[in-house]
Amino acid sequence: MISRSRDNVFPAGDFVLPTIVTLIGFGKKDMTRQAQRAPLRHLVTVSTALRVVAAVILLLIMGASYYEIRSGRNAIIADTERQMMRLDMVFAEQTGRAFEAVDLLVLGAAEELQENTANPSVLTPLFRRRIRGVRQVTAIVGFDVRGSLIVSSEANSLAIPGDLVARIISQYRVNPHAGLTISPPFRVSENKWNALLARPVTAVDGTLIGIAAGLVNLSYFEDFYRSVELNENGAIILHLRDGTVLARFPHVDDAIGTSFGALPPFTKVLAHELAGTLLMDSPLDGSIRVTAIRALKAFPLAVMVSVEQGRVLAGWRQETLALIAVSLLLGGAVVVLLLLVSRRSKQVERLLDETHASRDTAVSANNRLLQQISERERAEVALRQAQRIEAIGQLTGGVAHDFNNLLMVVLGNVDVLQRRAVEDGNLMLIDRLAAIRTAAERGATLTGHLLAFARRQPLMPKPTDLNETIRAMGNLLDSAVGVRAHTRFQLADGLWPAMVDRSQLELVILNLTINARDAMPGGGFITIATMNCRRTVPARPDEPPPGDYVSISVEDTGAGIAPEILSRVFEPFFTTKPLGSGSGLGLSQVFGTAKQSGGEVHIRSEVGKGTTVTVDFPRAAVVPTRIDNGRPDESLRGSDATILLVDDDDLVRSVTVAMLEDWGYRVLDAAGGYAALAILADNPGIDILITDLVMPSMNGVQLATAARAAYSRLSVVFITGYADQAGATIPAGDRLVRKPFVGADLYRAVEAEFAERQTMMVKA
Repeated sequence: MISRSRDNVFPAGDFVLPTIVTLIGFGKKDMTRQAQRAPLRHLVTVSTALRVVAAVILLLIMGASYYEIRSGRNAIIADTERQMMRLDMVFAEQTGRAFEAVDLLVLGAAEELQENTANPSVLTPLFRRRIRGVRQVTAIVGFDVRGSLIVSSEANSLAIPGDLVARIISQYRVNPHAGLTISPPFRVSENKWNALLARPVTAVDGTLIGIAAGLVNLSYFEDFYRSVELNENGAIILHLRDGTVLARFPHVDDAIGTSFGALPPFTKVLAHELAGTLLMDSPLDGSIRVTAIRALKAFPLAVMVSVEQGRVLAGWRQETLALIAVSLLLGGAVVVLLLLVSRRSKQVERLLDETHASRDTAVSANNRLLQQISERERAEVALRQAQRIEAIGQLTGGVAHDFNNLLMVVLGNVDVLQRRAVEDGNLMLIDRLAAIRTAAERGATLTGHLLAFARRQPLMPKPTDLNETIRAMGNLLDSAVGVRAHTRFQLADGLWPAMVDRSQLELVILNLTINARDAMPGGGFITIATMNCRRTVPARPDEPPPGDYVSISVEDTGAGIAPEILSRVFEPFFTTKPLGSGSGLGLSQVFGTAKQSGGEVHIRSEVGKGTTVTVDFPRAAVVPTRIDNGRPDESLRGSDATILLVDDDDLVRSVTVAMLEDWGYRVLDAAGGYAALAILADNPGIDILITDLVMPSMNGVQLATAARAAYSRLSVVFITGYADQAGATIPAGDRLVRKPFVGADLYRAVEAEFAERQTMMVKA
């Protein structure tokens, strides 16, 4: 069943009338300011204000009518509820007195049964005299503890259900001192409804010996309820406290004995209080009824009085229809008048619109032209910057590549001489060669930065876990930062793998951390963070395409960078550090690595608050393998492999041949691709081809492709200083050794290729 409550209605005039005055005021002011404030006229015009006023007046009339209608309805319902409550109080009082009389008879019968347990049948005349003239009692009866009838005021047999008596006796067995019990209704002689009001009969020692009960005539209550003048849709119901119907007027036979304990009167009223009123849906015919219910204090009973809401509101409905008709006529007349005035005002406004249209068009065209000029200027500045960076990149890339070949010769010869000096035990020569090696390796690091900026550094991108890489560098970063600053990590959970060269990634992190440290001479905090990000459509042509990226940012709390020099920080050899404190290649290497990896780098700085550099790398499609921190075996003794070395630089080729032969390999060499193919044709037993990537006429990739077409099992190792020529893409799975390399790098690559070759031959 659904309970319903009345809505509260509040008057709207307190805020609507000021609103109407304000809107009209706006409209008048707007007419005097058309030339100076054309956009505002479109917000509030006289015609708009009049239409709003018309709508507000209509809403006011409707609101006032609704308020009046709702108030009248609520008043009628409230008055009906008060009437129902008064009637319910009278019925409850009378019903309570009637049941008190029955209860007194039952108490007396219980005492008589307690005193005449041996021969209870002698009490029949006594019980018959006592109920004479008591119309609400059909009979006084007594039962023993087995449920057998032992005495009755009626000579005729009564159809009292045995299971009902058994349930009552069972309750008193559990608690012999319990009070009265009123049973659900049942039919007896003449097909009339009755109910038992029972009390226990106990022995002197307190044990249960039976029950005494009065057979309550429920028709008595229906006759009393009939004597009250209710309208034709009123109803009075006597309930048990659990919702079971005992009597009803008008009488509905199917309702007697039915439990309506789930109805709101029992769940919302009697569960918390003794009486109350509410609106509810009738379970018999579905009509909405105004209901009052009251519980009897001394008995487990409740009396409910209800009347159909529709009958109560019949007069109210007629008044409502009349009020609605008057409101519509009045509101319609006012609205039509205001709309006619609004139409006239609209014609005037249309003329003003035409006057301002040409001016608005001219202003719009001028704004578009200024915007196009501004966009073109920004594009020209970006193009000039990109051309300057590209020119510097080409210059530094070419210089670094040639310098790498020179360093390759130096490091290769130092490696050979060191091995022989160790064999001869010449300690002085070993120290001198170590100094030469250190200087050459510093030069190699410098050229690596130049190549990274020029985007000519040959990269080997692999799926990489940025969080794992940063954790592995923890000790190195702590050593680089020192005691002046403190490093904090904010590594994102669920970080995507990045597609990046691991060695270049470590240089990026190290360079950014050192720059952050140098920006805080007085100490501070360095925050290294990782995160996932999605880039949208690029704003500039040089930005990476949209997609998923993995970001790493390094933030310091230093002095920051002035805006006028912020755009130059990625240029090579440009530095804000004091003379002799930096090479000016750290951020340029970061810039080059990010761009060559397919990502982006951007910097944000505020003077006095610090700088944040963020690098975005493309997201990898596969899960990265773990970083191998193990060190290779330094006892360099080669296998019995036959190697063909191809390099167009004679000095590089000569020193590389010396290194390979020094490890015990059989080495053939060639200065170009065509000469190498001729040697392969004459020597089919060659195991490994080592070729430079950038060579005239035929590059390394073309040579490897042609050689494998003839010798499918040939292993290939590429060596290079940079790899930016067209078609020089290294095939997947092949190894690359960067110039200038130390002997151990080339040795490990050769041995790994030879081991894979041997494994493949065994499987074949």
